[in-house]
Parts: sequence; C-alpha cells; structure tokens
Amino acid sequence: MNKLNRRTVLRGLGGISLGLPWLEATAQSGFTPKNVRLAWLYFPNGVVEEFWTPGKGSLKKLPKSLAPLEPLKGMVNVHSGLGHGMQYGHPTATANLLSGATIKKGLGEFKVGKSADQLAAEYLGKYTPFNSIELSLTKGVVPGLDHGYNRTMGTYISWSDEKTPVPRERIPLNAYTRLFKGSKKSVTTPEETKSLLDFIKDDAIALKRSLGREDLYRIDQYFSSVRSLEKRIQKATASTLSLPRDAQKPKSGIPKDTIAYTELMLDIMVLAFQTNRTKVASLMLGEAFGNGLDYGFLGVEGDKHELSHHKNIPEKVEKVERIVRHHVSTFAKFLLKLKAVKEGDRTLLDNSLVFMGSDLWSGDTHHSKKRPILVGGKGGGNLKTGHHFMHSEGTKLNNLYVGILKTAGCPINKFGNSTGALI
Repeated sequence: MNKLNRRTVLRGLGGISLGLPWLEATAQSGFTPKNVRLAWLYFPNGVVEEFWTPGKGSLKKLPKSLAPLEPLKGMVNVHSGLGHGMQYGHPTATANLLSGATIKKGLGEFKVGKSADQLAAEYLGKYTPFNSIELSLTKGVVPGLDHGYNRTMGTYISWSDEKTPVPRERIPLNAYTRLFKGSKKSVTTPEETKSLLDFIKDDAIALKRSLGREDLYRIDQYFSSVRSLEKRIQKATASTLSLPRDAQKPKSGIPKDTIAYTELMLDIMVLAFQTNRTKVASLMLGEAFGNGLDYGFLGVEGDKHELSHHKNIPEKVEKVERIVRHHVSTFAKFLLKLKAVKEGDRTLLDNSLVFMGSDLWSGDTHHSKKRPILVGGKGGGNLKTGHHFMHSEGTKLNNLYVGILKTAGCPINKFGNSTGALI
C-alpha cells in the first residue's frame, strides 16, 4: 500500500478539488493533526439562569436547558462567571463576544477589535486551503442606532480588525460551493446539479488502486456522505412554489425548515473539518434583534428578542427556556456529528474544540458582565472535560480564548484584556 501525504487532494476539471478524510495510508506517512479544529457557535439573548446553571465540579445532574448534553456531558465543560465587563445591550455584546473590545458609539468606526476566531484563522490558515468559514442562519438587521451604538454590529461575531466584520454565508449551497467546488464554477450553470464526485472521478479511481481494504471502506463511506450532503442541499434549495405566469421566481437557497437548515450548516462544517479544507469555522444561530427564525416547531410564537424581555412572566420565561434548550440541542448535535467521524484511534470531536456562547447572560436585564459559555471536545487530547467551572465574576473571558488558541497551536500568550490562560 502506498503512503499518502495528509494534504493530498483529488483534483478534477475546472480546478475542482476534494480533500481526503483520515486514512491509514496518511497515518503511515507520519501525519498527525498538527492543530485541532476550532468551531465557534453563537446564540442570542442569553439564558434563564435557574434552568442553565449546574452544580459546581463534575457534571452530574444537568439542569433543564443543558439536558440535551446528557449523552455528551463527559465531553463538555460549562464555564460560569466569565465576561468582558458590562457593555450596553445587544449590538456591543454580540460584536465583542469573541474579542472583549470596548465598543465605540456612533455609526462610523466600530472599534471592535480582531476576534479570537480570526486570530486562530491567521495562524492555522497556513495549513489549509481556507483560513476560515463563517456561516449564519439569519441575514442581519436594519442599520441604525440603538442607544447610540450601531445596530449593524449585532450582526457579526467575526471581525478581521477593529473596523471590519467578516461576511457570513447564509446559503448552504454557496458555502458548499466555496469550500469544495472552487471559485471558477458558477452555481447558476447547468453544472449545478452535477456531483462533485463526477469531476474528480479519474483521480478517485487512481487513489483506490493504492488503498488497503479498510481504507477502501473509509473512502467509499466518505464519498457516500459527500453525495448524500449534495442531494440534501439540492433538495433543500429547490423551489416548490406554484407561481402565476407573470410572477418573478424568488431566489431559492434557504430551507424553510429551521431544523433542516441548521443541520445542513452543521454538516458543511463537519465536512470542512473532516477534509481539512479549514480548521476554523463559526455559525451564528440567530441574531439579537428579532432574528426572523421560525420557532413554531417548538410551540413558540414570536422572536426570542421580544420574549427575552419576559419580566419574569412564567409563560414567557418557559418559552425562552425552550428556545435556549433548542440551541443547546444544536450544539449537542454538532458534537455528535464530530464524534461520528473517526480519525485513527480518535474522533473528530477528540481533535476539536467547540465554543458556544451568547451575547448576554440575561436578555431581560441586558446583563452582560458574564456570559453563558460551553466548550466541547478534547482539543487533540489536551482537555479534561465533564466539569462546571465557576469562575469569580469578572474573570476575563479572553483568558479562555487564550487557552483555546494555545491548545490549537497558536503561538500566543495574551489576547485583548486577558490576564492568563484558561482551558
């Protein structure tokens, strides 16, 4: 059996290429994951404290909002007390979630600061074709001021510098095309429904001749997962409307089913990590100001922003908790998808760190001195998990980012207002 370099890709027509999953042939060439994968998930409007906070120490009985993590609690840490200091409301607390910068008022310069995910992308991007990929389930807010702060800031968690937000991709097919089909292919051509596997067929045939039995099984399973994801994307983006003759066909691409939409985005992130197309990915699961997502499948009417100002009205509190539990369930699904991908004697979850956090602790009071934070994965085997760490309120959230970045191989000792490293 021939030895392969881990960065080997299958190449085809039009510059199209596809990375390889973990194979014994690459392991025998001496490859070890030099850097772990980093995922950053955001959910808006905070939590209901009584349903979120577990007991200190080892994670045993989980509170209601964290219940979806029950089968994974040995792979997750809960952090309480971490924050950036108080900033007013949603725009600033969303924009500085991954940087801790003190935000400037006005419609002009934001003064947000480079975010932790983009610092990771700067260091880890040299190992992959793409430095990072940023995804979102929502499109943003109408520009304007909120108590003097630019509302647009609340649309982004990723910032390349203090003035520049990183655009997010909302359409699954576009994200997939960017990662796997190359910029030369247009998704508006007749080639749109042709499988990526068709383009790299000859290279794939040649590869299979060099693989052993176990690797042949892995590569066939991998190709099947690629094609299955393609079919799901095509199905989700197909128009099912019956239009009058004189009507203009609306742009397609966003599935109406929130759960199906979310899972497509998660699967694209998993595949990007699995094929080493990037080591850094982020996903915004909503936005602070009326995020436009339909939570009807949870039996909840209205957006989370309005509900988060619940004034302790039991009915509203219960609905907010239901939405928070849904976000935690999404986090759990992502961890399980990573866990299902084998990389030698480990899994992709073992070789990842997945951060999940919100802009506020309480949407009702706009309290942001501390944030609800979850971290999943083993960071390449470097992280002890299954604990609730109760930090003194005021402990810098950037300390956790320093720990995450150092664990991923980034050569840093300080980030923003950090005073040390936590992990």
